[in-house]
Amino acid sequence: MDHKKATDGDLWQYCQNDDMQAYNELFSRYYPRMFRLACRYVPDTMRAEELCMDQLFHLWVKRHEIRIISNFSSYLFRSIRNRIISDMRRHIPVMADLEELAEEQQLDRPSDYRLLSAEVEYSYRAVLNELSPQRRQVFTLSREEDLTYPEIARRMNLSVNTVENYMVAALSSLRKRLKENVPSAIIPLLLLSDFPSLL
Repeated sequence: MDHKKATDGDLWQYCQNDDMQAYNELFSRYYPRMFRLACRYVPDTMRAEELCMDQLFHLWVKRHEIRIISNFSSYLFRSIRNRIISDMRRHIPVMADLEELAEEQQLDRPSDYRLLSAEVEYSYRAVLNELSPQRRQVFTLSREEDLTYPEIARRMNLSVNTVENYMVAALSSLRKRLKENVPSAIIPLLLLSDFPSLL
């Protein structure tokens, strides 16, 4: 079998049957994009590399237990986002902000967390929907599919410069509007874009 021509789904099935070549092919397909994504949010490139390697190693170790219902790339990028967010939470005082909010409002902690989660998700989605359709699509392709600007430009039939301008404008709008409703320490996590399923 030619591993390079196999689909992600087929390669994952072979991995579950202990095919190391299939795993190596998935690794070579996805590690560069995962690393690029991690470097956006983790300033230490060695730490970013470590997070990606850990996630891919976890994939191999747990290959007999992991059930991937969605497509493989969606699962993989969701999992690395989870790992990045966990790492960011260790270095950004997000939990402290939440605890202070709970103390100030004298609310039960689990209830307060659920309330904040719902409010943050609502704010994020509302701000995202306020973007123009093209800016929203550029942002989504960049953050959810981890496409590069040239890849987005080809898909949307735009120039790379236009894609860059749309992305800058989208990020500026999101940061500005989110600051009005969301604790500032949480904003970097939101801009990972998969927020509701990761919180």
